[in-house]
Amino acid sequence: MTARQNAHAPHKLAAASSERQEDSIAAKWSRNVAIAFFVSALCVVYLSHGAVYPEAISISTLLMSVSLMLGYLTLGVPPATRNVFLGILCIWLFVAAWTIMQAMPLPAGMTGNAAWRVLQDIGIASPEFISPAPADTLAALGPISLPAITLLSVLILFRRDTEIERALRVFCVAGGLMAAFAILQFIAFPRALMLTDKQYYLGSLTAPFVNRNTAATFYGVTLVAMICQLKGLRVRLIPGSDLFYRRDGWTPLEAAGWLLLCLVTLTAVVLTQSRGGVLATTVALMGQIAFSVFFRTDGNQSTGISQAWTGLSVQQLLKAAAFAVVAIVVVGFFAGRVMLRAQVQGLDDGRVCVIPGILAATRDHLLVGAGAGAFPVLFPAYRDAACGLNGYWPMAHNFYLDGLLALGLPFVVITGFFIAMLARAVGVGLRRRRKKRSIVAAAACATVLVLIHSATDFSVQIPGFSTWWVLFLGLCLTVAYGRRTMVRIKN
Repeated sequence: MTARQNAHAPHKLAAASSERQEDSIAAKWSRNVAIAFFVSALCVVYLSHGAVYPEAISISTLLMSVSLMLGYLTLGVPPATRNVFLGILCIWLFVAAWTIMQAMPLPAGMTGNAAWRVLQDIGIASPEFISPAPADTLAALGPISLPAITLLSVLILFRRDTEIERALRVFCVAGGLMAAFAILQFIAFPRALMLTDKQYYLGSLTAPFVNRNTAATFYGVTLVAMICQLKGLRVRLIPGSDLFYRRDGWTPLEAAGWLLLCLVTLTAVVLTQSRGGVLATTVALMGQIAFSVFFRTDGNQSTGISQAWTGLSVQQLLKAAAFAVVAIVVVGFFAGRVMLRAQVQGLDDGRVCVIPGILAATRDHLLVGAGAGAFPVLFPAYRDAACGLNGYWPMAHNFYLDGLLALGLPFVVITGFFIAMLARAVGVGLRRRRKKRSIVAAAACATVLVLIHSATDFSVQIPGFSTWWVLFLGLCLTVAYGRRTMVRIKN
């Protein structure tokens, strides 16, 4: 019997190997199909002005959900990013459950929004809700869910360094091509916005969005991603040496093309004329410059920030000063109209004037919030007539106040948990990765850009931008946690 078993052993091994190969082929096909749904969802988003229409957000969320389910059922959750995946999933489920609770009728004896008591006072019987507009609150689940599903899909579909490098290149090239298209359309057809007529911000570049501030944040994050991948040329400021030299196998033509994409994207940021967007992008770029100057990413250096830090030298100070001067000159040259707009308007605009009213609304709904998507219904009751009554306010021009008004105190806990999770990932990535440390630092710079601009605008609440930002964050998070998993697989 033993001899017969040994005789059949090669056939069993061959069958098992064949099954593993079939499973691998099936997983690859499933991943390709999931990526096709993923890309289709993004196409719907950016052909519909950032998925600001109900039909667009529904279709894109459905396509992205199919991508997530296919990836999860066939590939599973990567061990390296399992904790991040579970953290994002818990945040999403909690926000969704809290939003649904705000739009449900309250049990007898519980008091909802004061608007429902007014109906009862005039003889109209109606159940009470936390939200003054329950339908709008439920509709807000789409813009909330799309970025969360996108981030979860990225963590599942892109898990190896080679896949992430390819995805980052596609991300940067796609963003650069959109910037080039937006500039050409802005110059040749200033009254056109993608495939429709432009109605707002006629003097500013906004494509593919309606709002120039959203476009500025979008291209700012894209520029941060491009610069962290810029490895074809490196600057030398040592007297007697070449100013530029090749690095990492890039040809001069490839490096020149990448530099051109960076310049086009920077031009798009400036042409938006968004004061907050240009300022936030400048701060993020300064952070990248500081990191690239003071922390090397050579493969020969020891791991860890402490080992990477070699102290300040004259060469490093010269590099930092040169990069800072170049950045200031370039931004100043292109941002003349932005600076003029900032000097003329300053802080004297409606966004600052209405803040006391929004703070009053927040205090009245601090505990459980007023409901996501309920701002347009709630804001007129707190709007100061001295600030002007023109215009329609769908959201507060401050993400933090809007989120606190919508969700109440849980918004503070959720935001703090999300930022802490990103900070921990960046710290782990900076200690663990060497050649790809610049990608991890870019995640921190892009997040700082978004956090700064969110204080003066609502870019994060536009699904088209938030999806783009978390797509980049997901790739960076996998890079931060990926090295240890790759070593385990090799072993």
